[in-house]
Amino acid sequence: MITLDRSIIAAILVFLALVFVLNRLLFRPLLRVQAERESRTTGLATQAGKNLNRYAELVNQYETAIKNARMESYRRQEQVRSEALQKRGVVLEDARKSAEQLVQQSRASLQAQVQQAREQLSREAREMARVIASALLQRAA
Repeated sequence: MITLDRSIIAAILVFLALVFVLNRLLFRPLLRVQAERESRTTGLATQAGKNLNRYAELVNQYETAIKNARMESYRRQEQVRSEALQKRGVVLEDARKSAEQLVQQSRASLQAQVQQAREQLSREAREMARVIASALLQRAA
């Protein structure tokens, strides 16, 4: 049979003391360092995930802003083009009216000149007729 003597008690006490000392000096610091590494790694991974989400959100915001700016630019270009076409129409209408007015003035001036020429021709024709009649009457007399 097994007998308990003092050496077993001493071995148990040494074992318990060794467990206590190793626990204090080795296992707890080692577990603490491992837990800290784990938290840092997990924390960095979590932070990286948050940063990726934030960057993706910023990219979406920038893309939306660029899209809106492009749409505004196209709208403004269309507005400017429309205004230019409208001004062009007004300028063309003014030019057409001016040309029409100039044509009417030219026609009126031409008609006045034609009337003057007719009157002058009529006077000259009467004068020539008088001169011819006078010359014929002088010959006949």
